[in-house]
Order: sequence, then C-alpha cells, then structure tokens
Amino acid sequence: MKQEYMEAFTEVNEIIKLMPEELVNRIPSKFREMIQEERDRNYVPDIKEPLENCKLKEETIIILGLMYRDFLCSPEERKKLQEKDAKELQEVKKAIEEEARQKYNPEDLFKNKKNEEKVPYKEETEEKSMTIVQEEKWYQKIFNIIKNIFKRN
Repeated sequence: MKQEYMEAFTEVNEIIKLMPEELVNRIPSKFREMIQEERDRNYVPDIKEPLENCKLKEETIIILGLMYRDFLCSPEERKKLQEKDAKELQEVKKAIEEEARQKYNPEDLFKNKKNEEKVPYKEETEEKSMTIVQEEKWYQKIFNIIKNIFKRN
C-alpha cells in the first residue's frame, strides 16, 4: 500500500481515538481493524483538538468524509450526500468527455488535414502501377481439370 494512505490511516486512527465512544461504536469494528492494520506505525501525526487547526493530509480528509457519510450521519443526510456525490461524479465525467471530444474531434482532424493539403509539395512523386491478378473460381478449376482429362484421352 502507498505510504500516503498508510499515513492517512494513522491520522484517521488518531482522530478515532479523540472521538466520543458513542460515535466510535457506530463505526463497524472491521473498518476500525482495517485502519489499525493498514496504518504506518512509524508515522507520528500531530493531531490535537480542534481538528480545524490541524494540517491533515488530503487522503485523511477523504477517508473521514467517507466514514461520516457511511457510518455517522443520519439516513436522510446520507441520502443527500450520496446524491451530491453522484451529481459531482456526473459533472466530472462530462468534463472528461468534453476534454476528450475537444482533443480528438474528427472535424479538427480533418481541418488539419485540409491545411496540410494546401501546402505545395516539392517532392517528386513516382508513378506506380498495379497489376491485377485474377484467380480462377473453384468451379472453373474443377471444370478445367475435367476438361484436361478428356483432352488427353
């Protein structure tokens, strides 16, 4: 696991220690165990109350937000937060699609091609001709074999 996430789990673990027992009990024990196991035991975060004054890692804030949404808030608030997350995800997807559309727009590709065609070429082009080879059809081959058999006799 990446070092940033291990340090974030360490910070989350320290924050859980500062939480009231009532809130800690809402967090599933498996989740707390996972945080305990995945944390960096050598990292010592400087976390004190109030948390607003602490400089937390971005990963820590994300984990805390997910913990709040999934375990600590009311069902109504959870629903609102999930809808907000879904809306933000759609906006991000739209932005990515728009960026890709602008980058790989077929009309722009053809415009660049047209601009290239306007530039006169100084290279001499060599004329090439193609020879067309017609293959016999399978039934024509069989007919020719039978015909050759009768010619020999």
